[in-house]
Amino acid sequence: MKVFTTTPLFFLALATLLFHTGFTQAQERLPEERDYKVRPIRLGVKIGFPNIVGGNVEYVTPLLNDRLSVSLDYSTIESDWFLSEEESGNTETTDLSYSYIEGGLNYYIFKAGKGLYAGVSYGQMKFEGQTDVNENGMNGTGYIDYNHSSFNVKLGAKLGGLFYFRPEIGYSFSSLPKTIDYQVRYPDGTTERDIYDFEEELASADIIFKGLIANIGFGFSF
Repeated sequence: MKVFTTTPLFFLALATLLFHTGFTQAQERLPEERDYKVRPIRLGVKIGFPNIVGGNVEYVTPLLNDRLSVSLDYSTIESDWFLSEEESGNTETTDLSYSYIEGGLNYYIFKAGKGLYAGVSYGQMKFEGQTDVNENGMNGTGYIDYNHSSFNVKLGAKLGGLFYFRPEIGYSFSSLPKTIDYQVRYPDGTTERDIYDFEEELASADIIFKGLIANIGFGFSF
């Protein structure tokens, strides 16, 4: 599987800069009085789209009175984890993988480090693998290698203390296409282009192709 671009490194550098800047600012001011403890490190799981299922880490910086956080999501899924050739009901062999990585910033609107927040993020998904193809009596192998990037806006809420629950909705400005082109190779050396239909092959709801982001997260804060 190919490695993602330097986007994660950018967010790591940004998080480091924010941490040092925020720590300096925090030393120069008195903390806001609050009746709860801000637990800045959050480790959890997100389930939904486009994450499918994957890990999430968030750090609440001291910036803006502990209201600005840095967040990173990562998911990777292999098709054979869920579906075998016998279970698929046909003789085709499909070996596909899905990866998603996303980094962004969240701003907690009413309370420091908890409650309702608005966020912006940049995500990259990768869909790759191969599948058997039979066209006009010829058996071939289709090779799928598709990358998709998007800028996103979100609205969510971090509910709880040590253990938290996090519902989140949002919108992607670059929605997922319903079909993609991929290359088919035949044993005689010839190749052709074919179309992979996400909606048909993955039995996907039409709403995910309109830019909707929706997930539920849960985890622990420290």
